[in-house]
Amino acid sequence: MFTLSLEGLRLFAPGQMCYASFPMRLKTILKTAFFFFLAGGSSHAQTASPTAPRVSSHQSIVVSADLTPEEKEEGRLNDLYQPLYQLEMQHSCTNAIEKYRSIISEAQKSKFDRPRNKFIYMATRGIAGCDISSGNYEEAEALYQKCLDYGPGLSDSSYPIILSSIGVARLGQQNWKGAEEILQKSVVVFDQQIESAIHSDSEFMRTEHANNLRMSQDSVLNYLAAAYFRQDRSAEALDTLERAYTQATKFNAPAPVLNSIIESGRAIAISNVNLPASATWLLRAKSENQKK
Repeated sequence: MFTLSLEGLRLFAPGQMCYASFPMRLKTILKTAFFFFLAGGSSHAQTASPTAPRVSSHQSIVVSADLTPEEKEEGRLNDLYQPLYQLEMQHSCTNAIEKYRSIISEAQKSKFDRPRNKFIYMATRGIAGCDISSGNYEEAEALYQKCLDYGPGLSDSSYPIILSSIGVARLGQQNWKGAEEILQKSVVVFDQQIESAIHSDSEFMRTEHANNLRMSQDSVLNYLAAAYFRQDRSAEALDTLERAYTQATKFNAPAPVLNSIIESGRAIAISNVNLPASATWLLRAKSENQKK
């Protein structure tokens, strides 16, 4: 998932006159974007368990006979995609991009909408993540926009993640207002999905899934605060981080998520010479450090 460091917020500080090195330095802050999709988004293809029993030739014939043509096509594309899983987990963009393009080419040949859209989406998302990692923010934004055409619908957890990724790509281009608008939309969609999850009949949806959505939303709020701050709107930035902090502590977000929010709050408060807010965020940082 994304993290926003104290150094990252310095890069967003209002009043800076020189931006020549901005894209290069921001690259180090956003380098985990490629992994964000894997950690926070929903995966459409399934990997085989390494301990799963091997299927005999007889079993294979029986299973294949039960598959529809569309399911067979999805299985074929999934087999082609399998080698990419390891590259994704290793964040190995150098070797992955050509393979992603090959998957897109194969998927485009499919006559079935579902597998075609699924694998075009996954491969396009992967290339976009690589573009973020290498600082090609304009290219990444265009690809993430394309993902919205092929990806799951509004109710899928990957949808607001793609929106937030567009926001990060816009931050990388110093398009602060554009980033703000799309990140706000991501927050709203997360609100809707969280509300739906907590009223589900499924205990998993009410608990684990809802908390995963909240955790992803916390990270998006962190980036939204950066967009506000860069527009010299520190009060809105601090209010946004306060919301993220409250939710993260109430629902036991992982330490990296919470610490990132705290670091952002401290940086903005100090930058704005807001002594009460600085004291509050400093106490929160000390409290978290004592837990380590």
